[in-house]
Amino acid sequence: MDLVKEGQKIALYFQKDNNLVEMVCTIEKVSDDRLTLGLPQYFMRYIDSLQEECKLTAKIFTKIGTIDFNTIVIASPFEDVFEIEMDYNAIKLTENSEIPLISAVEALEIIFGENSSVKVKTFEVSTEHVKFTYDKELTIGSVYEFNIYLPKDYGIINFRGTITEIDPIYDNEYTVKFSTITENDRQSLLYYIYMYSTDV
Repeated sequence: MDLVKEGQKIALYFQKDNNLVEMVCTIEKVSDDRLTLGLPQYFMRYIDSLQEECKLTAKIFTKIGTIDFNTIVIASPFEDVFEIEMDYNAIKLTENSEIPLISAVEALEIIFGENSSVKVKTFEVSTEHVKFTYDKELTIGSVYEFNIYLPKDYGIINFRGTITEIDPIYDNEYTVKFSTITENDRQSLLYYIYMYSTDV
């Protein structure tokens, strides 16, 4: 399948304790019935969920859509390679779908310095970027610290992000992409997006 290539990012989802974990890996090799993946540095904390025959859900984000499939671990990281099953007859392609995101208005704090910050409103939240409105000028490539204040008991998500886009029509609409975020905060954000999508 031409859509699945070496070097692509693949998101693995699995349950650990009471958390839904999202682990982003890199496809290192594509074979007839399996994918060999490169794991992130923090994978050891989830090693129990990455043993042979463990069940995972996988998503590959491509230019034309999202490839979704359920899979099992064929070779665990302890075998020097990490391989998952790839059944081409059991995958689902959702055309023009994107990374998990929701349209939600949450408070986003932009921290400009030690004693300087401002709170704005988001209008789109995903596991890779946040879109927000701000009535002052920011420049593409600028890096700031951010806090997303989620409602109820979902907590505060801290991350460092880079301004990557300014809307060509509405000058005050910005996209910030996560540069640095802890795995715990990414899990919390993913769980919030999942629960929000389920409740709406």
